[in-house]
Amino acid sequence: MTPRDLDHDNVGDSGTKVLSAALRNPDCKIQALSLSGNDLTDACAEDLASALSTNRSLIDLNLGYNKLGDSGVKLLSVALRNPDCKIQKLDLHDNALTDSCAGDLVSALSTNRSLIDLDLGTNEFGDSGVKLLSVALRKLDCKIHKLQ
Repeated sequence: MTPRDLDHDNVGDSGTKVLSAALRNPDCKIQALSLSGNDLTDACAEDLASALSTNRSLIDLNLGYNKLGDSGVKLLSVALRNPDCKIQKLDLHDNALTDSCAGDLVSALSTNRSLIDLDLGTNEFGDSGVKLLSVALRKLDCKIHKLQ
């Protein structure tokens, strides 16, 4: 698996929209993609979600150190609930996430059959968000093996 590393490359939302179109191409065989530290916001999340729902090869996605926020992760969670989403490892480290998106993540964790490694470090989940996530992790249908 050769990762595509675009960390800190100023890809931005507009570049991510173009990249997402490429990921939706059935001939795209990228398995790992890192877009860490590119100032991505919720403006590109719908395009990323569409790519995650259609791409059959991408299994490792690093979106850490961006600004997706709760609304961006809510859109990504829709894709994660799609049975065609093959993501196994997802990094959402330091994306200004709060309790507001915890329910969406919980829903994704209880339906996604491929996601086994999730990084939610350095976000602002409060007690209620952590409680929701904890309940989801204890369920038998949750496949997470590693949570940060």
